[in-house]
Amino acid sequence: MKTTAMCQRTAAMAAGLLVGLGGAAYSVAADAPSIGDLQVKYRQAMYTVMAGNFAPLGAMAAGKAPFDAKEAQKRADRVAFVSNMLNEGFPPGSDKGKGTRAKPEIWTNRAEFDRLMQDLQKQTAALAAAAKTGDEAKFKPAAAAAGKACKTCHDKFKTED
Repeated sequence: MKTTAMCQRTAAMAAGLLVGLGGAAYSVAADAPSIGDLQVKYRQAMYTVMAGNFAPLGAMAAGKAPFDAKEAQKRADRVAFVSNMLNEGFPPGSDKGKGTRAKPEIWTNRAEFDRLMQDLQKQTAALAAAAKTGDEAKFKPAAAAAGKACKTCHDKFKTED
């Protein structure tokens, strides 16, 4: 008899523990960001890195900052590298994430978006190659072309800030 009562008490405690853990897991899951929210954060982080590195390049190309070949190469390499990661931030379902400024056309006109993304990657690779030469005359038009690739995509697929 004692064994049966002890087993019943142990089973009741285990069941209570499982119910409690299940409720805690549900609460954590309910508060967790959605996949769309995480993708928005990912792509916004990538674009922050792009902007932080492209701004000095643009200033050098526009003559607002002196051309520094070493700095240009470092930043152009970063921009080229990150541009190859951007497309990962736009999977299906990430159009509904909190804080997104991506237009729905990214997902309804994916072929055009992908084409513009490939052009950006091509132009940023060319910018990195031009910066590597250390020749300001080669750097400036490459920076302008990369900037134009950014703007073309933003104009078509990003809402106003």
